[in-house]
Amino acid sequence: MNRPDIRWVVPERGNRIVMTALLGFARRFGRRRTSMLLWPISFYFLVMDYRARRGSRVCLQRILGRQIGLRDIFRHIHRFAEVTLDRVYFLLGGVDEPKLHVSGRDVLLDALGRGKGCLLLGAHIGSFDAMRALGAERNIRMRMLMYRRNLGGATAALEALAPDYEAGIIAIGQPDTMLKVAESLARGEVVGILADRAAIAGRSVGVHLFGREIRLPEGPFRLALLTGAPIVMASALRRNDGSYDVKFEAMPSLLATQGRGRRALVQAAAERYAAWMENLCRAHPFAWFNFYDYWNETT
Repeated sequence: MNRPDIRWVVPERGNRIVMTALLGFARRFGRRRTSMLLWPISFYFLVMDYRARRGSRVCLQRILGRQIGLRDIFRHIHRFAEVTLDRVYFLLGGVDEPKLHVSGRDVLLDALGRGKGCLLLGAHIGSFDAMRALGAERNIRMRMLMYRRNLGGATAALEALAPDYEAGIIAIGQPDTMLKVAESLARGEVVGILADRAAIAGRSVGVHLFGREIRLPEGPFRLALLTGAPIVMASALRRNDGSYDVKFEAMPSLLATQGRGRRALVQAAAERYAAWMENLCRAHPFAWFNFYDYWNETT
Protein backbone atom coordinates (compact mmCIF):
# COMPACT_ATOMS: atom_id res chain seq x y z
CA MET A 1 0.00 0.00 0.00
CA ASN A 2 1.39 3.41 -0.97
CA ARG A 3 1.77 5.89 1.86
CA PRO A 4 1.40 9.65 1.53
CA ASP A 5 4.58 11.54 0.65
CA ILE A 6 4.39 14.02 3.51
CA ARG A 7 8.01 15.16 3.84
CA TRP A 8 6.85 18.67 2.98
CA VAL A 9 3.74 18.59 5.21
CA VAL A 10 5.04 19.94 8.52
CA PRO A 11 3.52 22.35 11.02
CA GLU A 12 4.48 25.92 10.14
CA ARG A 13 6.81 27.82 12.42
CA GLY A 14 5.63 31.03 14.06
CA ASN A 15 2.40 31.74 15.89
CA ARG A 16 -0.67 33.89 15.56
CA ILE A 17 0.26 36.37 18.30
CA VAL A 18 3.64 37.20 16.76
CA MET A 19 2.17 37.39 13.27
CA THR A 20 -0.65 39.66 14.45
CA ALA A 21 1.90 42.01 16.00
CA LEU A 22 3.91 42.07 12.76
CA LEU A 23 0.77 42.72 10.74
CA GLY A 24 -0.06 45.66 12.98
CA PHE A 25 3.43 47.05 12.37
CA ALA A 26 3.04 46.48 8.63
CA ARG A 27 -0.28 48.34 8.52
CA ARG A 28 1.08 51.31 10.45
CA PHE A 29 4.53 51.75 8.95
CA GLY A 30 4.14 50.49 5.40
CA ARG A 31 6.02 48.09 3.20
CA ARG A 32 9.41 49.84 2.98
CA ARG A 33 9.91 50.26 6.74
CA THR A 34 8.52 46.85 7.62
CA SER A 35 10.91 45.20 5.16
CA MET A 36 13.80 46.20 7.44
CA LEU A 37 12.52 43.67 9.99
CA LEU A 38 13.09 40.86 7.51
CA TRP A 39 16.86 40.89 8.05
CA PRO A 40 16.79 39.85 11.75
CA ILE A 41 13.82 37.54 11.14
CA SER A 42 15.68 35.75 8.33
CA PHE A 43 18.80 35.47 10.47
CA TYR A 44 16.72 33.93 13.26
CA PHE A 45 15.40 31.21 10.95
CA LEU A 46 18.86 30.64 9.48
CA VAL A 47 20.19 29.90 12.96
CA MET A 48 17.21 28.14 14.54
CA ASP A 49 15.59 26.11 11.74
CA TYR A 50 17.98 23.28 10.91
CA ARG A 51 15.47 21.50 8.68
CA ALA A 52 14.92 24.57 6.51
CA ARG A 53 18.67 25.23 6.38
CA ARG A 54 19.39 21.69 5.21
CA GLY A 55 16.52 21.72 2.72
CA SER A 56 17.67 25.02 1.24
CA ARG A 57 21.19 23.66 0.82
CA VAL A 58 19.96 20.53 -0.99
CA CYS A 59 17.67 22.57 -3.25
CA LEU A 60 20.20 25.24 -4.19
CA GLN A 61 23.03 22.79 -4.66
CA ARG A 62 21.11 20.81 -7.24
CA ILE A 63 19.90 23.91 -9.09
CA LEU A 64 23.21 25.81 -9.05
CA GLY A 65 25.48 22.81 -9.33
CA ARG A 66 28.00 24.03 -6.75
CA GLN A 67 28.70 23.99 -3.03
CA ILE A 68 26.25 26.13 -1.07
CA GLY A 69 27.30 28.35 1.82
CA LEU A 70 25.40 30.07 4.62
CA ARG A 71 25.23 33.29 2.60
CA ASP A 72 23.32 31.47 -0.15
CA ILE A 73 20.94 29.93 2.37
CA PHE A 74 20.37 33.28 4.05
CA ARG A 75 19.58 34.83 0.67
CA HIS A 76 17.09 32.04 0.00
CA ILE A 77 15.35 32.51 3.37
CA HIS A 78 15.33 36.29 3.01
CA ARG A 79 13.74 36.12 -0.44
CA PHE A 80 11.01 33.90 1.01
CA ALA A 81 10.49 36.47 3.80
CA GLU A 82 10.19 39.25 1.20
CA VAL A 83 7.53 37.35 -0.74
CA THR A 84 5.68 36.57 2.50
CA LEU A 85 5.66 40.26 3.44
CA ASP A 86 4.47 41.16 -0.06
CA ARG A 87 1.61 38.76 0.52
CA VAL A 88 0.41 41.02 3.34
CA TYR A 89 0.11 43.96 0.96
CA PHE A 90 -1.47 41.90 -1.81
CA LEU A 91 -4.16 40.90 0.69
CA LEU A 92 -4.56 44.42 2.10
CA GLY A 93 -4.46 46.24 -1.23
CA GLY A 94 -3.87 49.97 -1.27
CA VAL A 95 -0.83 52.09 -2.07
CA ASP A 96 1.71 49.53 -0.82
CA GLU A 97 0.41 46.69 -2.99
CA PRO A 98 3.28 45.54 -5.26
CA LYS A 99 3.07 46.57 -8.90
CA LEU A 100 2.56 43.89 -11.54
CA HIS A 101 4.14 43.61 -14.99
CA VAL A 102 2.10 41.12 -17.00
CA SER A 103 3.02 39.17 -20.12
CA GLY A 104 0.88 36.54 -21.81
CA ARG A 105 -2.39 38.02 -20.52
CA ASP A 106 -4.06 37.04 -23.80
CA VAL A 107 -3.12 33.41 -23.16
CA LEU A 108 -5.26 33.37 -20.02
CA LEU A 109 -8.13 35.31 -21.58
CA ASP A 110 -8.14 33.06 -24.66
CA ALA A 111 -8.25 29.96 -22.43
CA LEU A 112 -11.21 31.36 -20.49
CA GLY A 113 -12.91 32.26 -23.76
CA ARG A 114 -13.37 28.57 -24.55
CA GLY A 115 -16.04 28.37 -21.84
CA LYS A 116 -14.58 25.42 -19.94
CA GLY A 117 -12.78 27.27 -17.21
CA CYS A 118 -9.02 27.05 -16.87
CA LEU A 119 -6.49 25.09 -14.84
CA LEU A 120 -3.78 27.55 -13.82
CA LEU A 121 -0.66 25.58 -12.92
CA GLY A 122 1.97 27.28 -10.82
CA ALA A 123 4.68 26.08 -8.45
CA HIS A 124 6.16 27.15 -5.14
CA ILE A 125 8.21 29.64 -7.12
CA GLY A 126 7.63 33.32 -6.45
CA SER A 127 4.14 34.46 -5.43
CA PHE A 128 0.74 33.04 -6.30
CA ASP A 129 -0.91 35.94 -4.49
CA ALA A 130 0.28 38.22 -7.28
CA MET A 131 -1.82 36.21 -9.73
CA ARG A 132 -4.77 36.26 -7.34
CA ALA A 133 -4.47 40.06 -7.21
CA LEU A 134 -4.39 40.22 -11.00
CA GLY A 135 -7.51 38.04 -11.21
CA ALA A 136 -9.35 40.35 -8.81
CA GLU A 137 -8.30 43.35 -10.89
CA ARG A 138 -9.75 41.75 -14.04
CA ASN A 139 -12.88 40.39 -12.26
CA ILE A 140 -11.76 36.83 -12.95
CA ARG A 141 -13.19 34.35 -10.47
CA MET A 142 -10.28 32.28 -9.16
CA ARG A 143 -10.34 29.28 -6.83
CA MET A 144 -7.16 27.87 -5.31
CA LEU A 145 -6.69 24.14 -4.71
CA MET A 146 -4.65 23.94 -1.51
CA TYR A 147 -3.41 21.44 1.06
CA ARG A 148 -4.76 22.83 4.35
CA ARG A 149 -3.82 20.17 6.88
CA ASN A 150 -0.70 22.01 8.08
CA LEU A 151 -2.38 25.41 8.36
CA GLY A 152 -1.11 27.26 11.44
CA GLY A 153 -1.96 30.40 13.36
CA ALA A 154 0.47 32.61 11.43
CA THR A 155 -1.14 31.76 8.08
CA ALA A 156 -4.61 32.11 9.57
CA ALA A 157 -3.73 35.62 10.75
CA LEU A 158 -2.48 36.50 7.27
CA GLU A 159 -5.54 35.16 5.49
CA ALA A 160 -7.83 37.08 7.86
CA LEU A 161 -6.63 40.27 6.14
CA ALA A 162 -8.87 39.42 3.20
CA PRO A 163 -12.37 38.33 4.37
CA ASP A 164 -13.12 36.56 1.07
CA TYR A 165 -9.84 34.62 0.97
CA GLU A 166 -11.08 31.35 2.47
CA ALA A 167 -14.11 31.32 0.16
CA GLY A 168 -11.71 31.11 -2.77
CA ILE A 169 -10.01 27.94 -1.50
CA ILE A 170 -10.82 24.33 -2.33
CA ALA A 171 -9.17 22.06 0.24
CA ILE A 172 -7.28 19.04 -1.07
CA GLY A 173 -8.18 15.65 0.40
CA GLN A 174 -11.87 16.23 1.13
CA PRO A 175 -14.61 13.88 -0.17
CA ASP A 176 -16.04 16.63 -2.38
CA THR A 177 -12.75 18.16 -3.57
CA MET A 178 -12.94 16.97 -7.18
CA LEU A 179 -16.65 17.76 -7.37
CA LYS A 180 -15.97 21.36 -6.32
CA VAL A 181 -13.17 21.65 -8.88
CA ALA A 182 -15.40 20.30 -11.66
CA GLU A 183 -18.20 22.67 -10.67
CA SER A 184 -15.83 25.66 -10.67
CA LEU A 185 -14.55 24.79 -14.14
CA ALA A 186 -18.11 24.32 -15.40
CA ARG A 187 -18.85 27.88 -14.23
CA GLY A 188 -15.93 29.13 -16.31
CA GLU A 189 -13.70 29.87 -13.31
CA VAL A 190 -9.93 29.58 -12.93
CA VAL A 191 -8.70 26.82 -10.63
CA GLY A 192 -5.13 27.46 -9.47
CA ILE A 193 -2.88 24.57 -8.46
CA LEU A 194 0.72 24.56 -7.23
CA ALA A 195 1.62 21.32 -8.97
CA ASP A 196 5.23 20.77 -7.90
CA ARG A 197 4.42 18.66 -4.83
CA ALA A 198 2.70 15.28 -4.82
CA ALA A 199 0.87 14.46 -1.60
CA ILE A 200 0.06 10.82 -2.38
CA ALA A 201 2.58 8.55 -4.09
CA GLY A 202 -0.11 6.36 -5.68
CA ARG A 203 -1.57 9.33 -7.54
CA SER A 204 1.59 10.77 -8.96
CA VAL A 205 3.70 10.55 -12.09
CA GLY A 206 7.47 10.27 -12.28
CA VAL A 207 9.47 12.86 -14.24
CA HIS A 208 13.03 14.16 -14.12
CA LEU A 209 14.03 17.51 -12.67
CA PHE A 210 17.66 18.57 -12.62
CA GLY A 211 18.74 15.07 -13.53
CA ARG A 212 16.86 13.14 -10.86
CA GLU A 213 13.38 11.65 -10.69
CA ILE A 214 10.65 13.42 -8.76
CA ARG A 215 6.95 12.73 -8.35
CA LEU A 216 4.34 15.20 -9.55
CA PRO A 217 0.60 14.98 -8.90
CA GLU A 218 -1.21 13.55 -11.89
CA GLY A 219 -4.56 15.03 -10.83
CA PRO A 220 -4.31 18.33 -12.74
CA PHE A 221 -3.57 16.58 -16.02
CA ARG A 222 -6.30 13.99 -15.54
CA LEU A 223 -8.70 16.82 -14.72
CA ALA A 224 -7.82 18.47 -18.02
CA LEU A 225 -8.55 15.23 -19.87
CA LEU A 226 -11.82 14.69 -18.02
CA THR A 227 -13.22 18.22 -18.30
CA GLY A 228 -11.56 19.55 -21.45
CA ALA A 229 -10.35 22.57 -19.47
CA PRO A 230 -7.25 24.19 -20.95
CA ILE A 231 -4.04 24.33 -18.91
CA VAL A 232 -2.13 27.57 -18.49
CA MET A 233 1.22 27.66 -16.67
CA ALA A 234 1.75 30.79 -14.58
CA SER A 235 4.55 32.40 -12.62
CA ALA A 236 5.00 35.63 -10.66
CA LEU A 237 8.64 36.44 -9.90
CA ARG A 238 9.77 39.29 -7.67
CA ARG A 239 12.03 41.97 -9.10
CA ASN A 240 14.68 43.67 -7.00
CA ASP A 241 12.52 46.81 -6.89
CA GLY A 242 9.68 44.85 -5.22
CA SER A 243 7.41 44.63 -8.26
CA TYR A 244 6.46 41.32 -9.90
CA ASP A 245 6.76 39.87 -13.38
CA VAL A 246 3.63 37.81 -14.02
CA LYS A 247 3.76 35.49 -17.02
CA PHE A 248 1.18 33.12 -18.51
CA GLU A 249 2.17 30.33 -20.89
CA ALA A 250 -0.18 27.95 -22.67
CA MET A 251 0.17 24.19 -22.53
CA PRO A 252 -1.04 22.43 -25.70
CA SER A 253 -4.41 20.80 -25.21
CA LEU A 254 -4.15 17.24 -23.97
CA LEU A 255 -7.22 16.41 -26.07
CA ALA A 256 -5.61 17.55 -29.32
CA THR A 257 -3.17 14.64 -29.49
CA GLN A 258 -4.65 11.67 -31.29
CA GLY A 259 -3.66 8.04 -30.96
CA ARG A 260 -2.15 8.26 -27.48
CA GLY A 261 -3.48 6.63 -24.35
CA ARG A 262 -4.52 8.52 -21.25
CA ARG A 263 -1.40 7.52 -19.31
CA ALA A 264 0.91 8.65 -22.12
CA LEU A 265 -0.87 12.02 -22.34
CA VAL A 266 -0.55 12.56 -18.58
CA GLN A 267 3.15 11.63 -18.73
CA ALA A 268 3.83 14.02 -21.61
CA ALA A 269 2.01 16.89 -19.89
CA ALA A 270 3.86 16.29 -16.62
CA GLU A 271 7.20 16.28 -18.43
CA ARG A 272 6.36 19.56 -20.13
CA TYR A 273 5.42 21.10 -16.78
CA ALA A 274 8.68 19.84 -15.23
CA ALA A 275 10.70 21.38 -18.07
CA TRP A 276 8.89 24.70 -17.56
CA MET A 277 9.62 24.55 -13.83
CA GLU A 278 13.29 23.69 -14.37
CA ASN A 279 13.72 26.68 -16.69
CA LEU A 280 12.15 28.95 -14.06
CA CYS A 281 14.42 27.59 -11.33
CA ARG A 282 17.54 28.05 -13.44
CA ALA A 283 16.60 31.67 -14.08
CA HIS A 284 15.45 32.34 -10.48
CA PRO A 285 17.12 29.78 -8.19
CA PHE A 286 16.40 31.66 -4.95
CA ALA A 287 12.70 32.01 -5.75
CA TRP A 288 11.81 28.31 -5.45
CA PHE A 289 10.68 27.94 -1.86
CA ASN A 290 11.37 24.31 -1.06
CA PHE A 291 12.95 24.14 2.39
CA TYR A 292 12.97 20.37 2.64
CA ASP A 293 14.74 17.48 0.90
CA TYR A 294 12.79 17.64 -2.34
CA TRP A 295 14.72 14.82 -4.05
CA ASN A 296 14.91 12.68 -0.89
CA GLU A 297 18.70 12.67 -1.15
CA THR A 298 19.66 12.77 2.53
CA THR A 299 17.50 9.99 3.94
